[in-house]
Amino acid sequence: MRALFSKPWVLALFLLLLVVAGFMRLRLETDILGTLPEDLPEVKALRLLRDGFSGGSDLLIAMQAEDDALAEDAMTTLAERLEKRTDLVKEVRWAQPMEQQAQSGAALMAWALQNTDPAQLKAVRERLTGDGAKAKLQQSLQTVAGSLDAEKVQRASYDPLGLLDSLDASAMSALEGSMFGLVSEDGLFRLLLVTPAQSVSNYKSAAAWLDQMKAEIAQWRQDQDPENKLILRYTGEPAFQSEIGAGIEKDMSNTVGLTEVLIAVLFWVMFRRLKPLLWIQGLLMLSMILTLGAGGLLVGKLSIMSLGFAAIVLGIIVDYAVLIIQESRQHPHLDSKGLRKLAAPGIVAGACTTSTVFLSLLFSGLPGLSELGLLVAVGVLVGLGVMLTFAPKFAAGKQPPNTVVEPSGQPAKHGLAIVATLLLFGGMAGIFAVKGLPKFQTSAETLRPSNSEAMDTLQWVQDRLGQLNEASLPVLITGPTEELRARTQKLADKLAAAVKDGTLVRQAMPTLLIGDPAAQQDNREFIQWLLAERPRLEKEIDAAGFADAAAALLRSVCSVWEPALKGPWPQDETTAAAGSVLSRLLATGERAVKGGMQPGQAVALASVSVTGKPGLPDRDKLAAVQALLTPDTGAWVAGWETLGRALSTLVQHDLNQQLLPIMGIIAFTLLVTFRSVKDLLLSILLLGGGLGALAATMSLLEQGWNLASLAAIPLLLGTGIDYGIHLLLALKRSGNDIRHVQATTGKAVFFSGMTTVIGFASLFFAGNRGISSLGLACCVGTLWILLIVLWLVPHWRAWLRAK
Repeated sequence: MRALFSKPWVLALFLLLLVVAGFMRLRLETDILGTLPEDLPEVKALRLLRDGFSGGSDLLIAMQAEDDALAEDAMTTLAERLEKRTDLVKEVRWAQPMEQQAQSGAALMAWALQNTDPAQLKAVRERLTGDGAKAKLQQSLQTVAGSLDAEKVQRASYDPLGLLDSLDASAMSALEGSMFGLVSEDGLFRLLLVTPAQSVSNYKSAAAWLDQMKAEIAQWRQDQDPENKLILRYTGEPAFQSEIGAGIEKDMSNTVGLTEVLIAVLFWVMFRRLKPLLWIQGLLMLSMILTLGAGGLLVGKLSIMSLGFAAIVLGIIVDYAVLIIQESRQHPHLDSKGLRKLAAPGIVAGACTTSTVFLSLLFSGLPGLSELGLLVAVGVLVGLGVMLTFAPKFAAGKQPPNTVVEPSGQPAKHGLAIVATLLLFGGMAGIFAVKGLPKFQTSAETLRPSNSEAMDTLQWVQDRLGQLNEASLPVLITGPTEELRARTQKLADKLAAAVKDGTLVRQAMPTLLIGDPAAQQDNREFIQWLLAERPRLEKEIDAAGFADAAAALLRSVCSVWEPALKGPWPQDETTAAAGSVLSRLLATGERAVKGGMQPGQAVALASVSVTGKPGLPDRDKLAAVQALLTPDTGAWVAGWETLGRALSTLVQHDLNQQLLPIMGIIAFTLLVTFRSVKDLLLSILLLGGGLGALAATMSLLEQGWNLASLAAIPLLLGTGIDYGIHLLLALKRSGNDIRHVQATTGKAVFFSGMTTVIGFASLFFAGNRGISSLGLACCVGTLWILLIVLWLVPHWRAWLRAK
């Protein structure tokens, strides 16, 4: 077997098969929650909110018109057209006309009544027995004729018998919110929710389905809105998946392509050699192909946070080729083996240190950053192997004869370097004294796309449908199925007190819609009685002088109960019409398990409102709400607003745990490489100066750290130490000949640093705000480290050695 693999073609074939297998396994991950820690409660809540409730995969179509009549008519015709496309659409939900709302609302009323307190229904029965019905109807007539309360008049008109008196009036808001809330107060803005007929579980299927939907809507618009008076925009899960997937592909091609081009331009400007440029580009492409194959086997996916690995890897591994070329120019007599032996120690030490630091990101609390660190580390090691294998063969003995730079033999002057050192550290101290250290931003905004039409549309929806001075927050209440109603009612009482003391603006709990099997069993007798008394009660309503519509509620709820009583009782789903709304507020059975709950557990979706603006709650009020949701309530806020603080705590904790081991690994590697405590201290001073200068720059520009850019610290440690290793080893070999080292190895290190800057700078254009900020921080930090290592470190070492 060993003899077989010793043959180059067998090894090449084996590697090819691995690469192909990796590529077949590789996929693009468009789920932003997939880049976050699964065990974090706030992430669990967001995933449960999306996957556990019906509507998590809905497309939201936002429409705005010039007048409310046009908006209502246009939305109705569009919804009815989409309902007919059963090949594309499973369900459509919008603010329907009142008569259609009454039909679906009756099923919800029936469900709420059969789960209400049996004592309340018993009181209703006693009130309607005998002449009691006539008395109640007369009371309702007086309310309709003389009350100034529009809400009471409306309720007496459609429920003159007072059937709904048995329901908790304070809990009715949740029931009403389940049927309304899809149209703005002025009627000009409306929302249409469309559930795909088939699963759109990946970005390609989501994009294909969305294109079909847009084509269907375009045909509708030709008939209904030829002058384009309507504003139509799209958001929701399919829109996000399609947008993020396309963005990842674009970012990958743009960052890699831009990095390759800029590296090629920089190489040509510095070396003016075409053949080395061509074979370097070839080796870079080979390295990236092998890295993607290995990444496919190890990780299996590229997410919005790990997509930037390619540009970083290219910026790092091209350095190894340039260092080999530089050594070959200084030692033209060496063959490929000799050249490899000469260049390998510094390159291997730098690559191992760099990859180790990037591998430390595996311990990050953010899976997206862990994937980024693993992919970069793999890419660096793969690039190391490719460059050390092939680059010496291409470079050895093929350099121009006039490229050798002779030692200068002249002592360097340290005066200017000493002044620059004092200005560097003095300037940092002054900035920190005046401005302080950069603040840490706890917002989760950095996890969102930089430019996202779907995100902008979602914000538009929140602004138009929300209250201007309020921020609505979803709350998930969990617990055993049989205990969920009691738990929700207990929390409702707690939150009602919070409304009174000003912590909350309002709260809406779906208590009425949560099933209570015991109450359903006890209420069966009342339902049977009402079905039997229905003819008499309808006659009483007609005799009292009410319009025929006044008996609609009685007829509707009875028509729901009649078939239900024929089967086993109680029933979990009274009717399909109620079930479509219940599924948006309650997650039980398989849907709860899909969202991450254990079997036998259920979840209710409630909401609270605090002062602030849509999507931007007051932080103190938000913290107060979270304090109210103690573990015994089984409830937590499920929103991006709470995610930022939780992730910030996690990331800072991870960084505190990572820095000490990283510094220990770096110190050990440097000590083994240099075998000199002074060179070790110089390397630490180099890294400290670079990171300090970056922090001072951020403070001066009033920029802060965020969830993603904080990862720049270990990344800069990994890339920055590489430059120090190469330069300090060159200084050691030359006896601190600063001018000679700056003209030879320094030139290669400058090229290496600038390619790394190019790699990080290409991340500016990434579609994710966090990746963009990470690229900016790494770019600025690398420039500072490059300045220090090329200009100051040689003088520091010469000065220390002179002493």
